[in-house]
Amino acid sequence: MVQVFALLFQRRLFLASSLLIVASAVSAQTGALSALPVPLQLAQSPPVIAAPEDVVRRVTQDVIEIFKSDRSLTQKPDPERVLAIVNERVMPVVNFSRMTALSVGRYWNQATSEQQRLLMEAFRELLVLTYSEAVTYAPEATIQIRPGRYLPTDDEVVVRTLLQRPSKEPIPIDYRMQRTASGWKVYDFNVLGLWMVEHYRAQFAQIISARGIDGLIGVLIEKNKSLRQSRTGRP
Repeated sequence: MVQVFALLFQRRLFLASSLLIVASAVSAQTGALSALPVPLQLAQSPPVIAAPEDVVRRVTQDVIEIFKSDRSLTQKPDPERVLAIVNERVMPVVNFSRMTALSVGRYWNQATSEQQRLLMEAFRELLVLTYSEAVTYAPEATIQIRPGRYLPTDDEVVVRTLLQRPSKEPIPIDYRMQRTASGWKVYDFNVLGLWMVEHYRAQFAQIISARGIDGLIGVLIEKNKSLRQSRTGRP
C-alpha cells in the first residue's frame, strides 16, 4: 500500500489540492447589452463559457467565503462538513471520467463498464478525502494565476499558478483543463514537475499487472477506508 501512495507524492497532491481553495478571487465584470427590438429567438445567445482562470477564481472565492464565515472549519474542523463542502463546491469542476481513464491508462478499455464505474467512484473519493485535508489550511496561503499560454479557441489548456505561503518558497502548480459542454474542467495537475496522472498511471499499472483491475479497485477502497477513518474516526 505504501508503494502505491508514496509519501512524496501525497505531499505534492496535498499542496496541489490547496489551489482552488487558497487562490485570490477576482470577480469577472460583464457589461449588459441594451435590449433590442428583435424577435426573442434572435435576441437569445448561447451561454458564455467562463475562461479556465475564471473557473479557478470563482470556485476559490466561493469556498474561501465559506471558510471565512465559519472559522470553526479551520480551527476545529468537522471532517464530515469539510468533506461535504469539497464534494459539493470543488469536485464539479473536475473531469473524473477522463482523469480516471488517463490514470488507469491502457487497462481502462479492458475494464467492464461496472469496473470503470467502481474505479471512478473510488478515485473520486480518494481525491475528495485528500482535498478535505488541504482546505482546512486555506487562510494560510494565496495563489497567483500566471499569464496563460494558449489561444481562445483551444479546447485544452494549462493554467499556470504559483502557491505562496508565509515564510516559505512559492510552489508552481499547473493545471491541465479541458473545455466541455458544461464548462472548463480540471483533469490533471503538476506540482514541482510531477504530473498526477502520470504518477498514478505507473502505480496503478503495477497493481493491475499483479492483481488485475479488481485488485486495483480493492486497493483504492481500502485506502479510502483508512483515510476516512483518520479524518472522521469512523470507518
